[in-house]
Amino acid sequence: MAADEAWEEWEEGGGAPLIAPAPSGRHDQQEDTASDLVVPTADGGDCSTWKWDMAELEREMRALPSSCVPLVSDPANGGEAALLAAAPGLAHDLHVSGDRLRTLQALAQVTRLHLLTARASFAALSGAESETLETQAVITEKLREAAGEWGEREHLRMTLAPSERQQLEELTSVLHQALHDESDGLTLFQDVLEQLFAGLPDQKLTLPAAWVENAASARSVASETSEESAKTLPLYLQQLLAISNKDTRSDSHVPRLTEAQIFQDAKDIARDELQINGERVEGTRGYDAVVDALQHELEHVLAQQVGKSPEQTPMAVSNALQAVAMAVLHASNRTESGGSAYELLGKFLSNHEMDRVLLRPASARAAPLEVHMDVGPYLELPTGSEEPIWAFGLRVKLVAETWYLVCDAEDPSTELYEFATSFCNRLAFPVGLTPFHPLDSMRKDRGAVVVRLALPSPEDGDQQQHDEEGRQ
Repeated sequence: MAADEAWEEWEEGGGAPLIAPAPSGRHDQQEDTASDLVVPTADGGDCSTWKWDMAELEREMRALPSSCVPLVSDPANGGEAALLAAAPGLAHDLHVSGDRLRTLQALAQVTRLHLLTARASFAALSGAESETLETQAVITEKLREAAGEWGEREHLRMTLAPSERQQLEELTSVLHQALHDESDGLTLFQDVLEQLFAGLPDQKLTLPAAWVENAASARSVASETSEESAKTLPLYLQQLLAISNKDTRSDSHVPRLTEAQIFQDAKDIARDELQINGERVEGTRGYDAVVDALQHELEHVLAQQVGKSPEQTPMAVSNALQAVAMAVLHASNRTESGGSAYELLGKFLSNHEMDRVLLRPASARAAPLEVHMDVGPYLELPTGSEEPIWAFGLRVKLVAETWYLVCDAEDPSTELYEFATSFCNRLAFPVGLTPFHPLDSMRKDRGAVVVRLALPSPEDGDQQQHDEEGRQ
């Protein structure tokens, strides 16, 4: 009863505040305190009729420190100035939101495509087959547009097409014949080499890494499908079994690196540096620090697409991303990237039956190893299947540029040409985002090397002639 009577007395008092606001601390303290008291304009029992004292709010806003006032709210800026001040940030936010929306749309399309394909694999669930196939075709076309180079089938090939291999063999045979026929000097070899590159598009030659691999062994890997299962299961179910099979080829799952491989990676990166999505990371920081930097960027790229922070990454995914980071570093080191470039360029220049020219790296001109990461759709080719399927996850593109000098084998100090080689490879990891895929599955391409011939300048030729005359 006492509480009810007190409540009624408060209502009769017009809703006056029980606690006065704290003093403002300014020199006109008493005047401000009096004006700070908010006096309701109506009966306090009806809260819908309460009103804000706008004059008081404006006065408080003017008293805020300048660091808390956005440019748009600055009274010194007019309407046009406010729009111009907000435009740069607004454009960036809209761009980021648009990218995120397109990425999530691609994820939804990949998921729907897998579900439709799985449903079509079971006769009892297939329903209207023509409608299902039409829907799959529409989704596939949208994914191909969104994926760009990640949706190109030629990057998935384990071996070269016979016509492509024959074309490369014809080019090299002409060059090797020039080495074989020349009895004195390398003039003919140089003329043939320069004419060959002059006739290429952009004066660049692309050498696929599969060119140096044994075609027969690659074909045997591609045919590792159980004949019995091929007779009884639909193609899509065969592909899922191949993806989940731990006994398939090593490049279809995130590798478990040996101690020797980790030691070699640490040795390589200590003399190199990475550029991860534009951020330079010095290899002198050590192997663990570089792996941590790769993992942090992977988590950041993944979390950014779902509006989360990297700290919110689930533990299982975080552990998987650590293995992914180690695999990325292993695939991008100079032993693999530089070794592939050296082997391909060496096979192109010489058949190793005659030691007329030799190849040596120009280490001083090596650029940082570039690692580009994003999230999106991509094609992958399950082991034993000739038809790729769509997946979604982290996409990593590796680019390593290395320079090589072509020298006269009889006088290695005589430098004939410089070659700029750019090794490019792609890795992709679904990390649990693609339906029916294990957490450790992976796509790894064979890669390719783009070779560009750098002709010596006239000054270099004059200097070389002067050096030769001096030695004579």
